[in-house]
Amino acid sequence: MIEKPVTPEKKDSNKKYLIIIAVLAVLTIVFGILYFTSHTEVVEKTESISSLEIEQLQLKNDLQEMLIQYDTITVNNDRLSAEIMGQQEQIKELLKQMEKHKDDAYIISKLKKEAGTLRDIMKGYLVTIDSLNTMNIDLKKDNQFLAEELSETKTRAQSLETTKKDLEQIVATGSILQANGMTSVGIRVRNNGNQTEVNRANKTELIKTCTEIGENRISPKGKKNIFLRIISPDGVVLDSNDGEDSRFDFNGVSGKYSVKRQIDYENAAMELCIFYTVSAEAELQPGKYIVEMYEAGTLIGKADFDLK
Repeated sequence: MIEKPVTPEKKDSNKKYLIIIAVLAVLTIVFGILYFTSHTEVVEKTESISSLEIEQLQLKNDLQEMLIQYDTITVNNDRLSAEIMGQQEQIKELLKQMEKHKDDAYIISKLKKEAGTLRDIMKGYLVTIDSLNTMNIDLKKDNQFLAEELSETKTRAQSLETTKKDLEQIVATGSILQANGMTSVGIRVRNNGNQTEVNRANKTELIKTCTEIGENRISPKGKKNIFLRIISPDGVVLDSNDGEDSRFDFNGVSGKYSVKRQIDYENAAMELCIFYTVSAEAELQPGKYIVEMYEAGTLIGKADFDLK
């Protein structure tokens, strides 16, 4: 087979094709390198931006969570309360700084460290507050126990005081003298000194009241004042002839007495007669007279008689 000779024109054409192919290959490599470099930078920038945003969100959530925890804390200690308010202000300031420098990764990282320090401080406060609350609970229990003990002691004291008063009342009541078989009559004195019982008002010179003061072992021994109130038919107490202030206290009030007599009481039963002298100027009215006997301000006997 006879080969055809290559012409110069065809040689030049082949060379051109080779050059074009080489240029295209170089351009393909260059564009590939540029694309890869550009894509890598975009990815790195995207990853960098996403990482910063995540740190911002984490920091923001952390700071807001601390504020919420502080808001739920109840403190009855003024010093701790003031310190906690100071911590809350620092947290709010970090939030402001974060918003202001949200595109600065360095400052965000710095703020994150400060937030970690504030969280450690908050944990310390929580431990302290928990300890104080535990102590307060124990103190409340102790105070409640002491209050209950005090209440029981007061109740016992009040009970004893009531018992004491009751006993005193019993003693006071038991110490009151009793006038047994008390009688009162009008008397006229004869020229010979003899006394005659009368029932006419214009003949009565004396009013004689007799009784037996009963035995009483509780009542203190000694001098005792006996008072008589002689009440006329018209309700008037006959005046005393003592020439002194004839008033005494009885049944919680102050009133007149007609005659007063002092006795020496020895706890034994004794007979007692008391005479009231009708003054020459006095005119006794006909009717029923009531005689009341008092000792230590208490009514101990009562009698009545009639005059015509």
